[in-house]
Amino acid sequence: MIEQFKHRLAERIQQKDIGLVMIVDRGGRIRWHHGRPVSGRTVEEGWGFSRTHLLEVLDSGNPLESRDVTISGTEGNLPQSARMLLVGSLFIHPIDDDLVLYVDSGRDSLDPSDVEFFATSGDAIRSLLEELRAVDGSGGGITGSSPAARRMRELVLSFALEDDPVLILGETGVGKSRIAQLIHRFSGRSGQFIIVDSPAVPESLFESELFGHAKGAFTGADRAKTGLVEAAESGTLFLDEIAEVPLSVQAKLLRFIDAQRYRAVGDPKERRIDVRIIAATNRDLEDEIARQRFREDLFFRLNVLTIKVPPLRERPEDIHALVGEFERFLRGRELGPGFWRVVDGYDWPGNVRELVNFVKRAGIQASGRVIGEEIEELLSRRRSRSSTPAERDEFAGLRAAIDAGEDFFDVVWPLFLDRELNRRQLLGFLEDYFWQSRHSLKDLARRLNIPDNQYPRFVSALHRYGVHPGRPAGSSS
Repeated sequence: MIEQFKHRLAERIQQKDIGLVMIVDRGGRIRWHHGRPVSGRTVEEGWGFSRTHLLEVLDSGNPLESRDVTISGTEGNLPQSARMLLVGSLFIHPIDDDLVLYVDSGRDSLDPSDVEFFATSGDAIRSLLEELRAVDGSGGGITGSSPAARRMRELVLSFALEDDPVLILGETGVGKSRIAQLIHRFSGRSGQFIIVDSPAVPESLFESELFGHAKGAFTGADRAKTGLVEAAESGTLFLDEIAEVPLSVQAKLLRFIDAQRYRAVGDPKERRIDVRIIAATNRDLEDEIARQRFREDLFFRLNVLTIKVPPLRERPEDIHALVGEFERFLRGRELGPGFWRVVDGYDWPGNVRELVNFVKRAGIQASGRVIGEEIEELLSRRRSRSSTPAERDEFAGLRAAIDAGEDFFDVVWPLFLDRELNRRQLLGFLEDYFWQSRHSLKDLARRLNIPDNQYPRFVSALHRYGVHPGRPAGSSS
């Protein structure tokens, strides 16, 4: 619905049926303009905008009669839910107590078809509110009121309108993938958002995973394979942890970014494709270049539009808002003073990812209706990180979740994929259960609440990542 609205609106603007379309807040700040969310711009008096009209509509919630009125929002064929005002060539639609849809045709009068278009677009306009909430830091956006959070929202909206690559820098867990998704969301691209999880792809298979391969390209290639690049056509390809891309693939990736052309492995035919590139890393790429582990020319090509995401410890004022966003994981429990004392006194080295996992564990482990002092153990154990017994205590929340019936793939495996747990830590968690299972993988899966139909996935996942309970962490697979 919303995409159809945007498409039809773009057609009208191009045909000059409509001159000015925007959503404006009470302060005169443009929040949405001609199909794109906007941040940080304030509309000035004139060029079809009247602050007086804006405030009168917001304060009254009723149609405003001014100049030569052609149609009123309470009359004619306009639905009550879409209270609109046509004043001369102005259309003002009060969305809520703070926002209005503001339309000026740029002519002496508004075409009747324009009236009908906006009068019947109520659902699409309400969907626009969801976009605005995302921009404002709710509903899956960049949460927080800190200057850093506001700046990141502005950059997301600004960069979304461009086609150049975006490079997102920041520590593990700061939310780089979320920012990438928002850029794609507001880009207007029709294709998919495709993630390349660089650390998880074996070096020998990286080129094939990225660009695909032809049938017979190598031993075992009994059929052609579509690569992630092709899957992202007309959309966005997100190269997560790009520093992990093998040097042997970096040159081909550079050529693809420059020319938007690529060859599947074993295929002599070159293909052209439209794909937006976003890359992210927690590494210092200039240091990686000095160590000859990353191509300098690829760095320069990627480093066109850059977002540096600060760690959570540098924007502590955002922590309470983030906890509010994750409130659903608390299972209806209240947050007592003890909870906030712990949260506010910790520096969150794992950033937003660590915070959300902490909230999840608190919701699982808390014994009473109010989450308070008892959860202090969750973070105190993380602070120690010193010895093997202490590390094992770190898994108390995870063990409690498993013992409560939670699925391994829901509460443990995502932490490993998100690098909250490394391979050695995952093995440490599995060892106790594996011993209780008398070294049976099937029994281990049952103890981890993995359904029988997910057992092949479990075995495949352990094999793929070299996680073998019962073997030393450093042994070969």
